[in-house]
Amino acid sequence: MNDNIAEARLFAVPKPERESLLAHRDELPAGAISVINRFFLKLGERGEHPSAPSRATFEAVCRTESTLGLLLRVLNRHLPAVCLAEGRTLRKEYYKRRSSGLERPPGRRAKTPASSETAPKNWPCEWVELLPGLRAAPIKDTSINRYIASVNRCADMAPDLKCPPRLGWLLAWELASEAQKKQGEHGAAINARTAASYIGALVSLGVHGGLDDIALDGLRSVQAHYQRKGRRLAKRKTARIDELYEKGGYDEVMRAIIRELQKADVLPDWSAKAAVARATAAILAVCTNDPARTGDVASWTMGGALVRNTSGRWQLRWRQQKTGHWKDAGELWPEIGGVIDDHILGGRPKRHAQRRFEELRGANWLTFSDQPYDRRWPSEKVSDAIGVPLHDLRTLAADYLRLHNPASAPNVVSVLLGHVTRGAGEDYRGLCVETVAQREWLEIRNRHATSELRRSSA
Repeated sequence: MNDNIAEARLFAVPKPERESLLAHRDELPAGAISVINRFFLKLGERGEHPSAPSRATFEAVCRTESTLGLLLRVLNRHLPAVCLAEGRTLRKEYYKRRSSGLERPPGRRAKTPASSETAPKNWPCEWVELLPGLRAAPIKDTSINRYIASVNRCADMAPDLKCPPRLGWLLAWELASEAQKKQGEHGAAINARTAASYIGALVSLGVHGGLDDIALDGLRSVQAHYQRKGRRLAKRKTARIDELYEKGGYDEVMRAIIRELQKADVLPDWSAKAAVARATAAILAVCTNDPARTGDVASWTMGGALVRNTSGRWQLRWRQQKTGHWKDAGELWPEIGGVIDDHILGGRPKRHAQRRFEELRGANWLTFSDQPYDRRWPSEKVSDAIGVPLHDLRTLAADYLRLHNPASAPNVVSVLLGHVTRGAGEDYRGLCVETVAQREWLEIRNRHATSELRRSSA
């Protein structure tokens, strides 16, 4: 194809864009000129601007996933001013159809999704008999799954013990001792706190499964022993928070938000990496305004927990999964709302923010679909961005308040973090009392030193 033919086949493309494509014609893959021309022809028919093409335009131009992929690649490389966000949404639909088996050849069955329940592994028969009671207990499914996962760890260690797998004091003591000889998921040695949580899972299994009181008392005594040992250990969270303080505390969080947004800016708008970067920035921003738990953050929906009014202000109100109580953050700071706008727009023009919100009403705020990410996903992304899990931002906020005004901090923190009972923040309340005492003693010392200095000078 010579230049004249190529130019004639790009008749629907505006002159500046056409000249840019012709200047790089040798780099264009087969079929690119035809699909680009169809795209601009459809834009003209629908009266759409290249900065905001609709999904319907991409659907009309690209009947197959391969054609859509070709169009997105060429536009992204050679015509970056064209917004590809709606094309990315369409491409995700293609991926979803493919992975769900809708495009599989006849006769092949799609795999059924895995159960959300954690399954017991290698449990002794005595333990399995108690499982129905735990499954039927009036506690959250996530807690049941966590208990079963911990009991699975105990079951892995049981063959290495000399005593039989009969639940009671001796088995609990041997299991806790054996646990501390091993390494956890991240390579660190299992400490007393983790050993106590393993035994605590056996206690829950026994309580709900109908284990006799003598055996339960034995399990509980070992659990209490390792809990006492665990309280004397320095918390890993303390070291993480200290490291975050060294980086600047909230200054580092702000820098991370900017880094994620800049990362998204240099990536194609339609790429998954850009979407994850904008979502990470939005999580950090909202949790700077009001630090929430990762399970809550993962579950928020547009128009439910998060609401954008026509003036462009965002409001946040949700029911906490842990306590069942409502948490009202009120109107979010304007800077935070701007980050959420960038997240939901995904490269679309800013003037479309309210329209985009209305399109997403009822959808999960991170996935933009009816299915949320795993509850740990927000925390994992925050950890990737700033080196600490999402929950540490709650501690960071409480620490800032304690250092600002330790006398009033406990009550403010209780409201900010959504604590329902006084006991939930008891450790933190103790820190505040200690800080108040330290400041009062420092004031007394300074007054005493000042008076001594005056007497000596007189």
